[in-house]
Amino acid sequence: MATTLLITQSDVLNIPRGMDLLDTPILNEGTAFTEEERTEFGLQALLPPHVETLDEQALRAYEAFQRKDNDLERHIYLRALQDTNEVLFYRLIVDHIEEMTPLVYTPTVATAIEHKDQSHSVRGTHDGGGPGFWQRPRRRICRFVG
Repeated sequence: MATTLLITQSDVLNIPRGMDLLDTPILNEGTAFTEEERTEFGLQALLPPHVETLDEQALRAYEAFQRKDNDLERHIYLRALQDTNEVLFYRLIVDHIEEMTPLVYTPTVATAIEHKDQSHSVRGTHDGGGPGFWQRPRRRICRFVG
């Protein structure tokens, strides 16, 4: 069962708008932003017009993940997703935990570090120099597990 994230009014006042919101991976919901949220946060014309549910996004992202040819490419894909949309990233990880854990943790991370020039993430934060996947705050993943 999923848990609910409580957002207070003061939290809403601190949420970035427009491109700043889309550039904040933990808050970016991509095409899952509703029409109301798109209006409230100034996201019109910044996203494709079709609103998708998180389930639809997760299915599309998993299909893209499956098209990758090898574990290094899958690792790079997941890290790029984490850098842009952590909500979707963690949903995908939770939905496919056994399949994806080895890709965001050793041994694939070691391979990615060896091929660092090929595996730079979008913001370059997951190249072995910063906190690892499992060192991230647990509240981010708790949205999807009960």
